[in-house]
Order: sequence, then C-alpha cells, then structure tokens
Amino acid sequence: MTTLVRLTGIGLDFGSRGWPLVTPATPPAHVVLVCRATASGTWAATGAIEQWRRRSGMPGPVGVLGVVAVAASPRRPPRIVTDRLHLLRGWAPAVWNVGWVDALLAADDPHDVGASPDIEALRHAIRQKIHPPQESPR
Repeated sequence: MTTLVRLTGIGLDFGSRGWPLVTPATPPAHVVLVCRATASGTWAATGAIEQWRRRSGMPGPVGVLGVVAVAASPRRPPRIVTDRLHLLRGWAPAVWNVGWVDALLAADDPHDVGASPDIEALRHAIRQKIHPPQESPR
C-alpha cells in the first residue's frame, strides 16, 4: 500500500507482483506483507505466509517481518477476518492492525492527514525489527 509506505517512510510498494526478486548472493530482503482486513485480503495474506513458511517458489533469501491488516471500513471486521488474523498470529512473526482513517479517503497526499497512532506504532515496530536495539556492554 503506497499510503503506508508514504506515512511510515519505510520500504517500497511491490503491489501484488509477488515476492521481491533476490538471489542467494544478495542480502535477505525484509518483507512486510500488507492486506486489507477483508475475507479476500486475509485469504491472500494467509496464502503468502504459507508460501513463505514452506519456502515454496521463493526467489532467494526473503525474511517476513510481519503482516499489516488495514481496516476496510470503520466497522468491526467480520468473524472470518478476525479468525484468519488469529491464525496468522500463529504463523507470522508479527501481525499489526491499522485502523480506519476516514480523512485519508479525501486526501491527495496522506501527509496532509498525518500519521495516526496506529501508523506511528507500526513505524516504530518495523524499525525495531529491522534495527533491534543493541545491548550495552557491561
């Protein structure tokens, strides 16, 4: 999702093209999967995580940091969505939820709206996974 990339300032949007093209000689790619919190979105995320877990069709060293589920509406998600997100929590290294932000629908630039607390928390969590804090020497 380009909006998440712009608001977090982290990463690139690969769209639905699949896994990043890396080779065994390149450093591992850090991937955050993003899905809409819908039945079809969580189904696709579940399939992608299963593919990653089995290393089926993986182009090279790819590490999944987690899955971001973006709310599809301001309403509570259907049970099938919450069930699949619960399943993903057992498979993926992390699952983050980003709530609905109505103002983004009318914004040409997401920076005009600003980052919600969910986005700020997501940015912090991803940075922590990419650059874990170093323990100080004793």
